[in-house]
Amino acid sequence: MKIKILIITALFANFITKAQNNEPCYFDKYQRTNKAVIEKAELEIQKGLHKAEKKLLSHNPNLKVIPVVVHVIHDGGTNNISDAQIQSQIDVLNEDFRRKIGTNGFGAGVDTDIEFCLAKKDPQGKCTNGIVRVNSPLSNHQTYQRSQLKLLSYWDNTRYLNMYVVKNINNGSGILGYSSFPGGPPDEDGIVVRHDYYGKTGTASASLGRTTSHEIGHWFGLYHTFNSGCGVDTCTDGDLVCDTPPAANPNYGCPTINSCSNDIPNVNDQIQNYMDYSNDNCKSMFSNGQKQRMQATLVSLRNDIWQQWNLDSTGCDSGFVNSNCKVIADFVTLNQNICVGNSIIFYNKSQNMPISYQWYFQGGTPAISSVANPTVSYSAIGNFQVKLVATNSNGTDSLIINGYVNVTTPPIGQALPYFENFESVTFPTNGITIDNPDGGITWERDTIATAYQGLASAKINNLININYGQSDALVLPRFDFTSFTGTPYLNFKWAYAKSDPSYSDELIVLASKDCGVNWSQVFYRTGTAMITGTTQTTPYVPTASTVWKIANISLATYTTYPNVQLKIVNVTDGGNNLYVDNINLGALITSVTEMETAINDVLIYPNPTNGNFSIEYQLTKNEDITIEITDVLGREIYKTVHSYQIIGTNKQEVNTFLENGVYNLNLKMGNSTTNKKIVINK
Repeated sequence: MKIKILIITALFANFITKAQNNEPCYFDKYQRTNKAVIEKAELEIQKGLHKAEKKLLSHNPNLKVIPVVVHVIHDGGTNNISDAQIQSQIDVLNEDFRRKIGTNGFGAGVDTDIEFCLAKKDPQGKCTNGIVRVNSPLSNHQTYQRSQLKLLSYWDNTRYLNMYVVKNINNGSGILGYSSFPGGPPDEDGIVVRHDYYGKTGTASASLGRTTSHEIGHWFGLYHTFNSGCGVDTCTDGDLVCDTPPAANPNYGCPTINSCSNDIPNVNDQIQNYMDYSNDNCKSMFSNGQKQRMQATLVSLRNDIWQQWNLDSTGCDSGFVNSNCKVIADFVTLNQNICVGNSIIFYNKSQNMPISYQWYFQGGTPAISSVANPTVSYSAIGNFQVKLVATNSNGTDSLIINGYVNVTTPPIGQALPYFENFESVTFPTNGITIDNPDGGITWERDTIATAYQGLASAKINNLININYGQSDALVLPRFDFTSFTGTPYLNFKWAYAKSDPSYSDELIVLASKDCGVNWSQVFYRTGTAMITGTTQTTPYVPTASTVWKIANISLATYTTYPNVQLKIVNVTDGGNNLYVDNINLGALITSVTEMETAINDVLIYPNPTNGNFSIEYQLTKNEDITIEITDVLGREIYKTVHSYQIIGTNKQEVNTFLENGVYNLNLKMGNSTTNKKIVINK
């Protein structure tokens, strides 16, 4: 799911369409990399179309109400949006999907006979306002962490539409939101939208709320109107909807354009459609064919959510009124299993505007706390109870979970050095384990490619991986860094190629010094910095040891820790094969040119921008920083140098006069370059 904001000229339109990492909607990428899931769902939707066709064509509407829960994942700032802003988004959805007269949703399209209702009862039948608020670092959302987002807060997707509102997505990448498609994994079902594009008041006062209408269209089984370009047959190609005119590319702004001539009659692109990329103030319609697809999805893949029994149980039946809801105590931690001496954060997600909290932590320090999200350490092994008492103006509620925290003694980390070259026929071996959360495509031993040394290497096949954003890790055994003299380095070799110039998988190394409670990124590669072979749609197979790249990662900050964990992570984008070989942990290997980047956690905001924006980044050493902006053809159009930036957080203000479009921003320090995309939308 992705969106790019605004093309520079028609000459660049096709190029920009491919640069999908910059698009506010990530659906195109999701569609390509989840092909098998979507094809299966498409069969069910087509069956549903045949079932619903007679009713729809005879104008016998069957109104369907969708119960909604909104999970606000915030950092305590303005992105903890108000109830009024949330309600404004529900209002926009009902205006758009019901084509309400006198609203911006009253366009040339149809009433889809779909309405949305903030749930009035939670999954346990308790009174609720349908809003869950959690103060968590996951508000800075990474698409590959979506399973953690759902672990933080999630309601049964067969009964509720889960909407997640976050601070930003992929470090200010320009992505405004994304959605799952019908038939996907249940715990990853729903939509994610940036707070400043959710609703039309508060932090989203510059928005008209159509990002959410667009993403929910995907949730109902709609494709982009420009899906697969013009195609040949306007019914069986493109978005599979006969009455949406084909479009060669996404449309930006509010243009009058006829990009395809294979429709009869030959009419302009339907920029008013919610499923294009045109500006919010242009959008005002779903077509009748899109209505049929959405209704077909609801009678097949999402059949329970709108049934009367579910409306009764979620409080969305027309006669139910809730008022003065009692507080509902609720909490979660993302780390229930920890090592003795470590600390974990408990996230309060109590509902209905709690005004005070009282926590009780058996075996923990502190044993009692009244803060919303306490950090608690455990100094003894065992299984420990956690209790939360929450209070609002209407009463008190408590939640007790016995044995919620499991504290164990960490195993002794092994001494350095460590080396693994995957020559053993046993895989994984030498203390390595594999983290494969989705149970799908993951790391395997390979003897077909030319390894860096020897006969074998570790490989993951991103070319056939259908679960975009999934991370799979080679988890190394625990190490005792205190036993090593000098600065320890992690060294390994990798080989990789893309399957398409516009897509790239990610190679990440994470380190933990607290038994896996917290992980820090110590190495990151994607795009051109990751590739070692030519782009190809066939499986990439290295044919020479000379094509491999080398990583040499300083772990100086971990020298005083006796139990360090490391993992080499692949995040799939449906790219191509990634290989890893010759993992070495110990002394610095000289004559290495590929070092870890000294620039971390780059954030650009706002993005999209009118040309004036901020860049915030972390440095691991003092150095000059060069900021360079290039256009889609690689031409330099902006450059500035900031001398002697210091270790830690740095922030720069950038003021440009760039035209609307998508640009590359390069943050350079010595031989290290971090690339980001910026979207200019005035």
